[in-house]
Amino acid sequence: MSESAPKASLQTLEQRFPIRYRHLHRAPVQMHIIGNKLRIRYFVRYAKQMLRYFPGTNITYADIFEAGVRTNWAGKYTFDWMADDGYEKAKAKASFRVLTNENNPLDEELVPEVPSARVIVEFIRYGSPEAINEYPKQRFFKVTFTLFHSFPAHVLSPPWRWYWGFFKYYQLESTHLNWSKNHPGKIVLQKKLNRHSFQQTGAHEMGHLMGIGDAYGANYRFFYEAPDTGNYMMCHNRQVQPQELEMSLTAHLTDRMQYFPRKFIASVFFSGVRRSIKLKITPLFKKARKSRA
Repeated sequence: MSESAPKASLQTLEQRFPIRYRHLHRAPVQMHIIGNKLRIRYFVRYAKQMLRYFPGTNITYADIFEAGVRTNWAGKYTFDWMADDGYEKAKAKASFRVLTNENNPLDEELVPEVPSARVIVEFIRYGSPEAINEYPKQRFFKVTFTLFHSFPAHVLSPPWRWYWGFFKYYQLESTHLNWSKNHPGKIVLQKKLNRHSFQQTGAHEMGHLMGIGDAYGANYRFFYEAPDTGNYMMCHNRQVQPQELEMSLTAHLTDRMQYFPRKFIASVFFSGVRRSIKLKITPLFKKARKSRA
């Protein structure tokens, strides 16, 4: 924790993000917070292809997708503004008692860990007994595969939400992904032979469903990569950072998608355009050479 943060200004996760859902059953992705404990609940409906076995395994694509999301989004996240909700102090007391056999340690004798957000991920599948019995009116989001191999993985809003989202955020990303808590979109994945890559891609796309934009240098970002995001999940599918979790919480608190900063820098933009053209033309030349051989 930052020493510069005044103790009086510290807050628990629940105090900083008092997230409420007007109609809980309409939100396919939900953030439930008690103190510093966050339970992210996903209500998911898989396409039939997602229930087939991943190549070389007896595990379905859906199972591997969920494992990737859990591995990347669950865990502990520290913030400079976070206050202990009692968990770290209670844990320090229990440890002290075990080591010293003293039942009533003084606060000065305790050395609790830095307060952190403790994140748990939970999936509830459409058609499961839990979904039928406990959430009969719940709205689910869909996870499916792309129709063509050339299409990258993405999150897409239904057609009736296209285009007008741009005028809400003035972001090109919002043209076909007009996010809201009740309408976060559907995840469209590519079939991949590399299991780790499939998991990381799934975790990245889940970030969009939670209300976060891209950080990498995409064409709709003028090929500008957000500063200091090279190891972020929303940049290069690396690792979920506290800022990304905070952005998703802010999205659910305000019901507005959160975007990384972007800039138009002529040299960066034209370099990206040239690189993009080269990546498209090179395979065509290779294909032409093979056909002549």
